[in-house]
Amino acid sequence: MSGRLPIVDNLCRNPENHRHHLCELRAAGRDAMVATYEINPTHVCGNCGVRSNTAGALCAPGPLQTDKQ
Repeated sequence: MSGRLPIVDNLCRNPENHRHHLCELRAAGRDAMVATYEINPTHVCGNCGVRSNTAGALCAPGPLQTDKQ
């Protein structure tokens, strides 16, 4: 990652792992890595709305609600 300061949000539930969250990866230009997390998403970030297939990649993860009944 770059030497810049990480984007730390008070709502991040896992700040010690924040540098691995999608918001930080996207800010660092790691788009290819971000894309792998966006395949078949099951979780959504309560802060920014980004979707991921793993909760650990998000600051404020929650289950992704689908329209499927």
